[in-house]
Amino acid sequence: MVTYRTFHNADPPHLLRLWHVSDLGPSAAEGFPCEVLELAVFSRPYFDRRGLIIAEADGAIVGMAHAGFSATDDETALDRSRGTLSAIMVRPEYRRQGIGRELLRRAEQYLVARGARVVTAGAGPNGNGFYHAIYGGVEPSGFASGAAAWDDFFTSADYRPGIRTTILHRDLDIGRDPIDARLIRNRRRLNMLITDRVSDHSWWWHARHSHQDTLQIELADRGTGKTVATGRIVGLDMYIPRWGVRAVGIRDVVVSENERRQGYAFSLIVETCRQLREQSIRLVEVQIQEDNTAARELVTAAKFEPVAELRTWQRSLNSDTT
Repeated sequence: MVTYRTFHNADPPHLLRLWHVSDLGPSAAEGFPCEVLELAVFSRPYFDRRGLIIAEADGAIVGMAHAGFSATDDETALDRSRGTLSAIMVRPEYRRQGIGRELLRRAEQYLVARGARVVTAGAGPNGNGFYHAIYGGVEPSGFASGAAAWDDFFTSADYRPGIRTTILHRDLDIGRDPIDARLIRNRRRLNMLITDRVSDHSWWWHARHSHQDTLQIELADRGTGKTVATGRIVGLDMYIPRWGVRAVGIRDVVVSENERRQGYAFSLIVETCRQLREQSIRLVEVQIQEDNTAARELVTAAKFEPVAELRTWQRSLNSDTT
């Protein structure tokens, strides 16, 4: 018989084993110790044990669902009207027995009781408060397509499809850097600085990323010293056991509004990859939302190739949700 309960302090080692046997796909890190799960999940300032629901059978944990909340638009606090399903997993031998559906139902009940009006399964870009650096690569922006029959599962539970995010990789050992007149021009005009100084990040950013190795990238005009583009590098060391190489992610690339269409974002990405290669990094990852055609074209020109997709599903909630 399967029973359900909320998180206990003795659960982390058992949840770690559940993670490693649940075949979560290439977007899930593996081989990491329990301390990493502590950093990525249980130590978050908004972690609520009642939102992590456990399924047990024969005295062992066989499934879990983790519900939480996204942030307000100004990223200063949680927005409890916007619920998220950050994770759901069931051991392979216990699947197709209704355990996942019951875990989902109980997660929705938890969210409704705390004021949620909508739930996003997979949380979406910038929406997930948990599992950074161990799921999704650069960002846990959704559930990995192909790792499970997610579409059938959520559609049958009255969810509608949400955001699709493409994961793209560049193998720095293969091929040469792209050659482009803009790169040559910008290389002469701009300086690149990679630093570990802390920028003016929001509470939400610090709450999710403070345990990750993060570097700031800046492109600045040599003559004026003005910064024209910025980005961030995030470490993906937890993926070394699965991927077999050192990898990092590039994210949050921003070009000043009055400096756009000068190839600065392209230069930042290509030059960053060149410097990373010199530091023995073998693989670089980026994530692009499905509707961002310009960004997709940019990273494709920088020799990134799609390798996976993260997807979300959404459902409206009300007090009648059972």
